Amino acid sequence: MAIIRAAALFETDEFAPFVTNTPAEVVAALRTMRNIASHAGYRAMNDERLWVTLTTELPPYIADWRRAGEKPPSD
Repeated sequence: MAIIRAAALFETDEFAPFVTNTPAEVVAALRTMRNIASHAGYRAMNDERLWVTLTTELPPYIADWRRAGEKPPSD
């Protein structure tokens, strides 16, 4: 679910100000994992890769997105 929700951040203009600094390869990886999970099923995913993504690779981006969301809007 975390992958699906993270991928959704890039599908609406509402979140664009918060995710603009996310590298394109991260966005592509999130979309790919989301597509595998939603179309092929969770059993088709590599469990080790999913675990590393959720516990190591994704948390720094989530922290960045949260910080961006906490900043007051610039004029």
